[in-house]
Amino acid sequence: MNKKGQALVEFVLILPIFIFLVFVIYDFGMIFSVKNSLEDSCSDIIMMYKNGKTLEQIRGMYPDLDISISDETDYHKVDVGDKIKLITPGFNRIFGNPYHVSVGRYVPYE
Repeated sequence: MNKKGQALVEFVLILPIFIFLVFVIYDFGMIFSVKNSLEDSCSDIIMMYKNGKTLEQIRGMYPDLDISISDETDYHKVDVGDKIKLITPGFNRIFGNPYHVSVGRYVPYE
């Protein structure tokens, strides 16, 4: 019997699943990486806002991020967001493309 043909058929059947898993791992890695970066940026933005910078000045320093600061009764709400283009086929229909990653913090008045 010829085993080479059988191995080729099995490889061709498994290859799309393997490529799909590689794309999924890449997309989730990008999401976690951007979320971590947004956490760092959010900490910097909170410190700048506490030191007296206005929202327009902060947005000028981070032009590619979606930044909003709202004043609530007992705290400030700081939201920072960014968008990621997903490469996994089908995920753009499930999660939307570009996918919006956001981080929010509540900071008490001091």
